[in-house]
Amino acid sequence: MRAIFIRMILSLFGCAWSGAQYDGGGSGETSMGITTESGAVMPTTSTNVADGDEIPSSGSGSADETTMDGTESGEGGESSSTGEGTSGTTEQMSACGDGVVEGNETCDDMNDVPDDGCKACARDSVVFITSERYRGDLNGLAGADQRCRMLAAIAGLQRFETFRAWLSTAETAAADRLLNSKGRYVLINGLVVAEDWDGLVSGILLHPIDVDELSQTQDYRAWTGTLYNGQPAFGTEFCDSWTTFSADFMSGTGLSSVVDETWSFFSNVGCAQDLHLYCIEQ
Repeated sequence: MRAIFIRMILSLFGCAWSGAQYDGGGSGETSMGITTESGAVMPTTSTNVADGDEIPSSGSGSADETTMDGTESGEGGESSSTGEGTSGTTEQMSACGDGVVEGNETCDDMNDVPDDGCKACARDSVVFITSERYRGDLNGLAGADQRCRMLAAIAGLQRFETFRAWLSTAETAAADRLLNSKGRYVLINGLVVAEDWDGLVSGILLHPIDVDELSQTQDYRAWTGTLYNGQPAFGTEFCDSWTTFSADFMSGTGLSSVVDETWSFFSNVGCAQDLHLYCIEQ
């Protein structure tokens, strides 16, 4: 009776649909046909969406579909016409020598000439020994760094705000708080101290760090508390983390006139002495 009633409704509206057959078993599927002008019946199948089943495509059954925003998704929906690959957007990698400073680069002059201030896409780092001398009460590592920056600023050095002291405490190694640069370490006058960080901490320098921020030679000791490899020196008290000038405390010092490992650590002396600092651009 249900099928007869629907046929009557369709005939009243002059619909071209014919041959409808219904599954009386409640499966939710309806089989219909569309009558063409030649009288042929083209079968179609619809599925009850309320049951949560998918509605099959009327095409060839390909998994390629076009979404509402105009993008085309392939099999599994992994690709689209937006230009993104199956793994998402491609991260652009920095390339040394392309003339663009990016990533960890500090310069990029598109050549392999090291003497122009840019080597392996890392600029030269200026190194100097301070013209001033200080006792061991430096107000900690931060106070020592500030003294380097003040002298660099007075001398008119570029990027003076980046300078830090070659100094360690029991908790903090100089190697961990300084930039381990691929570029050269040079004096104010341009003489090369080391070709890169590895050369600086190798135990053998190319030139002593004996020139101050005013390009004057200083042949004296410097506070370091640090071995040549940038690690805290053994048996030193670091002037109580560089906060005291008491003679009861000792700290490591280096010799500014040498190129062997004693440039960084030669011996411990009392914190009441007035000594230089080594300062390095970051």
